[in-house]
Amino acid sequence: MVKSDCAVSHAMVKEILQCVDQDWLECLEEEKLAFALEGTYYVLAFSLALKGEELPLIELRGIHKHWNQSVSHPKSHVVVALLGRFKNELGESHHLMPVLYKMPRGLKPGKWVERTLQSYSRLNLTSGYMFRTPEGFKMKSKVMEGKFHDRLELIKNSRLDLIAPDLEVVEEYGVSRSFRQGGTSEATNNGVPPLVIELNGRWRKSNQSGASRPNITVREHYTDIGLVLDQLLEFSRFL
Repeated sequence: MVKSDCAVSHAMVKEILQCVDQDWLECLEEEKLAFALEGTYYVLAFSLALKGEELPLIELRGIHKHWNQSVSHPKSHVVVALLGRFKNELGESHHLMPVLYKMPRGLKPGKWVERTLQSYSRLNLTSGYMFRTPEGFKMKSKVMEGKFHDRLELIKNSRLDLIAPDLEVVEEYGVSRSFRQGGTSEATNNGVPPLVIELNGRWRKSNQSGASRPNITVREHYTDIGLVLDQLLEFSRFL
């Protein structure tokens, strides 16, 4: 049977993150990174409407580069940096995607990203892939699939209003598209203008085409992002 990757709802994501948060609070110090990464994966996948294979493109150095400026902004946010296929003459290949540090409906991307950065900093790691193998290579997106299904099974047993008891979680949900579809659907249902939804996913088109890019630095790219920051943050404001 082909997996349909049903959309996750805001309520489901919030419930999952509450479970991960409890695990993070109760675990040993050496286990905190794994739970921080899990929570970060879910909250960013939903709040930025990313596909499963796009999350492993997130890179630590790019986030650190803009951290202080973005979190101290009047609209406190996190700049998520994804490594793209294209490169300009300076070798830069980041796609910068801002998301609110704390979203009005309760999701907290900033908290989870900050936990992850702090855990990596304790290991003296401030660059490279955020979701990585022990050897430092980019993690396969399917690594998160089993954890995601386990979280959904727990919800299924406790929240009949969110997942029907006869639903086959493994067949209906997957990290490949469930979060992207969920984030996009939630934004559409909450009245986010189509232009804002398209703007949030604009990087995907250029990345898939492998297009070249103007010869600008990452800081100049961040300045360009600032020109449409309000619109970009509008996407996460309604989730």
